[in-house]
Amino acid sequence: MNKLHRQTLALASLLQSATLVDQLAHTGVCDSQSNEASLKSLVTNSTNVKDIFDSPKDLSVGLNSLKIVFSKGMKNNQNITLYSLALINLEKKLMKNKVLLSKISTEIETIKKQDFFDIGHSNSLARLAELYKSTLGELNPTIMVNGAQIYLSNAHTSNHIRALLLAGIRAVSLWKSQGGKTWHLLFNKKQTLKLINTIDF
Repeated sequence: MNKLHRQTLALASLLQSATLVDQLAHTGVCDSQSNEASLKSLVTNSTNVKDIFDSPKDLSVGLNSLKIVFSKGMKNNQNITLYSLALINLEKKLMKNKVLLSKISTEIETIKKQDFFDIGHSNSLARLAELYKSTLGELNPTIMVNGAQIYLSNAHTSNHIRALLLAGIRAVSLWKSQGGKTWHLLFNKKQTLKLINTIDF
């Protein structure tokens, strides 16, 4: 797997988190396989894309969104693009705040050690959501999620959304660890699209 391949999968993981957030905000549900893969990435201590995602199929939602955004323009997936760019910006601010970084790291380690709740369990989602609120929620500007009020006002759904936004921050860190840079979003489109078309997802 070459550098561009690793960067593309890591970037797809970011767009996947953003897409799942958008799905939840508008329908109250999201793709289950991609959701499980994105949430599990939070408790996987590795910068190796293959260690975090078993197969490109775990990133099918993200790869599809990346393909649409890069081929049809950002306006076609406006919310997803906005969330992704906001997460990149938020991760940059987080990296400058050692106190919040330490808090996230400590809490994630605690969640990892609990055997009684799966990462997708409502109790785990509530803990991740609280962690997001008490750390990233303190940084400005906060991410405003657009959707149907019936879902956004539901406690379980809003917890799930915040947990996936936290997974999005993890995805940005992973992307940057593979050499991903914001200017690649503008200048690597053709190469990335060509690569995506060769991936079986």
